[in-house]
Amino acid sequence: MVKQSFDKAITKQRIVLFGGSFNPPHEGHLHIAQKAYEALGCDGVWMMVAPRNPYKDPSLYADLEHRKKMSELMTAHLPWLTVTDIEQDYLDQGQDFIETAETLKRLRTDYPNHEFVWMMGSDNVTSFHEWGGWEDISANHLVMVMNRTQSATEIDAVKNAKAIKASQLRLTTHDGDTAFTDDRGFYLVQTPVVELSSTQIRNNLAQKQPNITGLNADVAKLIADEGLYSYGQGGTPHKAAKPPSAKPKP
Repeated sequence: MVKQSFDKAITKQRIVLFGGSFNPPHEGHLHIAQKAYEALGCDGVWMMVAPRNPYKDPSLYADLEHRKKMSELMTAHLPWLTVTDIEQDYLDQGQDFIETAETLKRLRTDYPNHEFVWMMGSDNVTSFHEWGGWEDISANHLVMVMNRTQSATEIDAVKNAKAIKASQLRLTTHDGDTAFTDDRGFYLVQTPVVELSSTQIRNNLAQKQPNITGLNADVAKLIADEGLYSYGQGGTPHKAAKPPSAKPKP
């Protein structure tokens, strides 16, 4: 009996981390999350809504609270997917973004019974070596690479990515007939491209076109009700409001 309790306690949940602005979230994001969940056979996917992307214009953002709510509405039917704004908890006073490596360090400490898999697009893995703390990420986490175009050029770019070569970790391509159990390395998953863009959706919303392809109906209603993205005003999206207070952890 004691052994059974001990075994249960040390069993780790395998969670794929899907980080992004989700500004707004759309069916393309759902497609990626679903593919990651199925390809890895994991326990769940955490959709991490980022406080802000430091490389994008902050005036283009709906506030964090609304982006989280939209993501929850879109994914309400998926019991294996959790929407979280946990990175907001990890910000120091005066910060509005945090490096991915630091987020992962904090998650490893706060969730010792979880094994976190970092997911990124194949376009990002080619510049992964420029990320702060990328060595720490690859040393402590499996990195799941989603190949969007499935072109030979894109696959070659992933294979020759500086971070993959420098880490000397194995790059494995997803095989639908084989369960993947490695806890380190790079895992390339073929994901058919979905031609959806948050940028284009925001532009359409500014022209009062809420019922566009790829936008969840409940999300469209929230956007219209709250007047997000200058809905119907023909202008640029509104400036993000002050970030809300920290939320409970998932």
